Amino acid sequence: MRTPLLTTMALLMLYAPVAATALAQQPRPFPDLTLNGTRLSEQAAYLGVADAPFRLTQIKAEYLFIEAYSLYCPACQRDAPALNELHRRIETTELGARVRLIGLGLGNTSAETDHYRDKYAVPFPLFEDGEYQIHRELGEPVAPTYYIVRLEGAAATILYEREGPLEADIFDTLTRLVQGG
Repeated sequence: MRTPLLTTMALLMLYAPVAATALAQQPRPFPDLTLNGTRLSEQAAYLGVADAPFRLTQIKAEYLFIEAYSLYCPACQRDAPALNELHRRIETTELGARVRLIGLGLGNTSAETDHYRDKYAVPFPLFEDGEYQIHRELGEPVAPTYYIVRLEGAAATILYEREGPLEADIFDTLTRLVQGG
């Protein structure tokens, strides 16, 4: 009895991440979220927007890399330095002209969002979600969840979605999607 259970668990551990990533890569709509934050004036030029609140599809970029995080998520905290490095790599390559990186603080107030930004020296825009509105519009994902979204006019399409820790080769994945899209 114990052997079949262990075998099943082992197979799930091996194949679940592959299946989840492959399934998530089927293009589907991403909600046109209303975004708000406390330090937007510092980052408005990066996003190409005038003032908050604004809609996700108003961001002047072809692609968005989106981190749905929480201040209280240990995996999010561990991923923070890698995301800062991803931002640096995007900005110092040809991707910088086409991709913007943002964070959505699932259930996080403006004070919690500011604390996360300051504690982890986050160089990209973070947006609050103290009332869980964004969390609901996204279908209540776990934190962290990462998205690569293509912006086309008033539409946003998910090209990549992953729940759980950031993949080590995410820059390569992002590059392939942008160059192929």
